[in-house]
Amino acid sequence: MHRSGTSALGGALAPLGLTVGKSVMAPQRENPKGFYENNSLTKLHEKFLASIGSNWRDLAPVDEERFRGAVAARFQQKLIRLLIDEFGGNRPLIKDPRMCRLMPLWVPLIKEHFPQARFILPIRHPVEVAHSLSRRGYLTVSQGLKLWVVHVLEAERTTRSFSRLFTTYDQLLEFPVETVLQLAKDLGLSTNVNIAAVIRQIDARLRHHRELVWPAGEPCEELTLSIHQALVSRDAAREEKLDGLRRQYYGQAGWRC
Repeated sequence: MHRSGTSALGGALAPLGLTVGKSVMAPQRENPKGFYENNSLTKLHEKFLASIGSNWRDLAPVDEERFRGAVAARFQQKLIRLLIDEFGGNRPLIKDPRMCRLMPLWVPLIKEHFPQARFILPIRHPVEVAHSLSRRGYLTVSQGLKLWVVHVLEAERTTRSFSRLFTTYDQLLEFPVETVLQLAKDLGLSTNVNIAAVIRQIDARLRHHRELVWPAGEPCEELTLSIHQALVSRDAAREEKLDGLRRQYYGQAGWRC
């Protein structure tokens, strides 16, 4: 999900034998240390969303039917060509919050061409994310909360058939070195980390939004916070709980689950 510490994490992992590709997104005021996203890939994701009448701010989940047929197949071929051109034979670090919504486009390609792919799902409290998005003028707090729900639920659901790791924004900021070392170990990367570089990349002073109080009058508090709690828990029944919460949330919104 946007504003969940993915840029800081990407920056800390990039030196460990990974590459963001040739066309790297330039730093901006909101992310002065860089986004660690591939610009060409982000643009292709945007084009696919536009082709199905959607965009990254769309609050509703993308209908599964949109990932079938000729249009989706053309974009999958473009993805393969782009990955070859941008990453060659190197080990890619791919980070784009839009992938939370676009995994059904990726899954067939990953299973066929990248069976060793692994996923990191960083989780940040939904209220913090919503305020961060709102203060940058992207969305209202209400919209940010809804966007968070759909992004994290779809990201978790669609990556279940792959090896994946969970971490939290709090862990990353409070224990940056330990978090990065553990992730590197779990990913099979070198743990010969430049500690000073990790500390420079993950700077707790850049955390501008630490608001956990649920906004007055905003609906779905219990459901949304239950989703967050399930994601950060180590409960063996996590997936079953999230399935139930997703059915409940989507049902109330009138969306197909």
